[in-house]
Amino acid sequence: MLTRESWAPDLLGPRPTGSRTGWWGLGAGAESYLDQLLTWRELALNGALNLPGYDDLTGNPAWAQRTLDEHRADVRAMTYTDEALASASTHDPVWNAAQRELVQTGGMHTYLRMLWGKKVLEWSDTPEQAFSRLVHLNNRYALDGRDPNSYAGIAWVFGRYDRAWGPERPIYGKVRYMTSESTRRKLRMRGYLERWGP
Repeated sequence: MLTRESWAPDLLGPRPTGSRTGWWGLGAGAESYLDQLLTWRELALNGALNLPGYDDLTGNPAWAQRTLDEHRADVRAMTYTDEALASASTHDPVWNAAQRELVQTGGMHTYLRMLWGKKVLEWSDTPEQAFSRLVHLNNRYALDGRDPNSYAGIAWVFGRYDRAWGPERPIYGKVRYMTSESTRRKLRMRGYLERWGP
């Protein structure tokens, strides 16, 4: 990859900006790959090795724990049983398609995996229940189940490795919010929903 991109160290950005792209001085695909490989993989491994509570909510930053706790009693428009989640039997066709893809292939598109986790938080009685459900579904169906990357990704749903977002919302508080509607606008979903639909 680095040879194909004609990469040399002098192409590195002048300083890290926190952006996913632009640091390596490579094309978008290569930058995205290196972000996953070097940033997120190493962050996950380091967290599993050094972060007490890497595999539960106690490892999340104080702001995230506080905001989720402040919204613990918020009314959920709907909740689902563990069985309904596992069998992709929710009202949300985007979520259901992602769950079906996970069950049938052992993985799913990264953006959909983030949405998948966010919706389980929204549809669970407590953040702890949501975290436990995500771990169970991931460990049962995902090829990377029980991997540090999985725990880091699940924890991200609840605010780890992220920052507070506004406006504050029911259930999520200041934790980043995602919707299936915005996912439909961001990704080309028609073919995906046809492939992984009921």
